[in-house]
Amino acid sequence: MRLNPDDFPAVTDLELREMWRRYRDDDIRRLILEVHRSREVMRQAHGDALEAQLGMWNHHEGNLKAALQKVIDAMLAEKIRLGAMGGIRPKR
Repeated sequence: MRLNPDDFPAVTDLELREMWRRYRDDDIRRLILEVHRSREVMRQAHGDALEAQLGMWNHHEGNLKAALQKVIDAMLAEKIRLGAMGGIRPKR
């Protein structure tokens, strides 16, 4: 089966846990942790974006700015961590 980034069944959290139990290889486990971490960052960013949207709807400009800044900071931190902004690779 040929896979591309936009057309494959997503790996569930349950499947990730099963892979963690099954595979002891450090590289496989690093990849599983990366997927898990990325999902957590996205969940938090989505929550912060919803908070910003609520602040916008309720005309609470301070809440809007704070929530948007949290999203921006989280996304920038990930870009740096992943090396897209010249970050330092994590130690192995």
